Amino acid sequence: MKTLPFLTRAASGTLAATVILAVGCGQAPDSGESSANSANIEALQKENASLKKQLADARSRIDSLRAQLNGADAPVVNGGMSAEEIIDELMNVKLTTKNRRAAERRVQFLFESLIQQGDAAVPHIRAFLNKMEDVEFTVQRSEDEEEGRGRGRSRGNDWAERLRGRTRGSSLDFEKPPSLRIGLMDALKEIGGSSAEAALGEVLSKTGRGFEVAYVAKAVRSMIGPDAFRDEAVAAAHELLSDPLEMPNPNSFDRNAKRYLYSVLEMYNDQTFIQSAQGLLVRDDGKIDDTVLDYLDDVGKEQAMDAIYQAFSSGNVTDRGDLGDLARAGLKYTGANPQANQMFKDIMSSDEYDVRVKWTALREMDDADDATTLQARLNLMQGIQASGDDATDKVVQMYTRQIEAKVNGEEFDMRKEMQSLGTDFWRNAFGRGENRDRGDRGSRGNNRGENRRNQPTIVPAP
Repeated sequence: MKTLPFLTRAASGTLAATVILAVGCGQAPDSGESSANSANIEALQKENASLKKQLADARSRIDSLRAQLNGADAPVVNGGMSAEEIIDELMNVKLTTKNRRAAERRVQFLFESLIQQGDAAVPHIRAFLNKMEDVEFTVQRSEDEEEGRGRGRSRGNDWAERLRGRTRGSSLDFEKPPSLRIGLMDALKEIGGSSAEAALGEVLSKTGRGFEVAYVAKAVRSMIGPDAFRDEAVAAAHELLSDPLEMPNPNSFDRNAKRYLYSVLEMYNDQTFIQSAQGLLVRDDGKIDDTVLDYLDDVGKEQAMDAIYQAFSSGNVTDRGDLGDLARAGLKYTGANPQANQMFKDIMSSDEYDVRVKWTALREMDDADDATTLQARLNLMQGIQASGDDATDKVVQMYTRQIEAKVNGEEFDMRKEMQSLGTDFWRNAFGRGENRDRGDRGSRGNNRGENRRNQPTIVPAP
């Protein structure tokens, strides 16, 4: 069995000190010793106990590390292993349900060994990253195991697994690297220095994976500063968004490439893609691309109002969830933007939208603190013609009074007002037993004229 010299020396030193102290403390003091000597003996006894504990802890750590290393399938790494040998072994790691723990510990140990080599490892890491090869550190199950998982998984569990997959596919934070390439990028980040930074920058100009562009951008920004490799990262995002590459055997990260690339533009607050993004807002199937809308909403802001209004009013977008998302993105500029004002008027004056959609628009009116904007919104509210529908008109009146109170600096108890309308009012206005929209992106439902399954959340009267 191979030993760990640096730990063995530390443990031996602790043991020697413990023995010396133990021998000294084992001699009985003479009866004539002073109280000062008694105090010294007591102090030595305490130090002896402390050193014994340190020795036990050191032995425990050595035994634990030996068990971890010997539990892996590959031979134990020692200080003589080269960077090339480490990367080669990482290339051949295979995780199964049986060896998962030991293999993951092994992977972690190999990456730490690579980092300890510092700048000497950078050229080898760089050479591997330029190969555009990768190994995923995911458990490989046998056919029998996969069959067993299929039998034991209910529809609910299957849905939960898909949800977890989407979550994994949209994160840039990991406790353990999900693949060899990501682990090597992490190693470069830990090594640091100009050579490691240049190697990471090179990934931005060569990779065709949106996830890697986002991951490297986040890494170099934490290493250097918020504008690190801005031009390279933004150029890579533009290119892959305009002309995406088709990945063979894509994983969850590749399937979310577009979202990662837009996140890069958001990281650097890049507004140079706004015009291109506006043309990508409505997909060929008439659906809204929510990743584009997020970018336009977060970065484009009011500059994107024209594209949002055109998509909303074109008639090409019919999904009610999509229309609600467009309304939420556009109506925040009501009171200051003519197109946002017109969108509000369209919603409130058209029979195309029921009380639930109008409720969504009305809620946006109250979301402002600027006195000028609030007054402009109040003017719009006061200009709404009575619809003849009791539910709609009462909700409009209620929100109009709330905005009036806010403009005048007065208190208005909206909850009490809602309660006064009674349970029957809300049941008749919004229906019973229908699923209601929580306002979340992705809860898209039926088209106009069909049962509405994803409408705004309604606060029921108690």
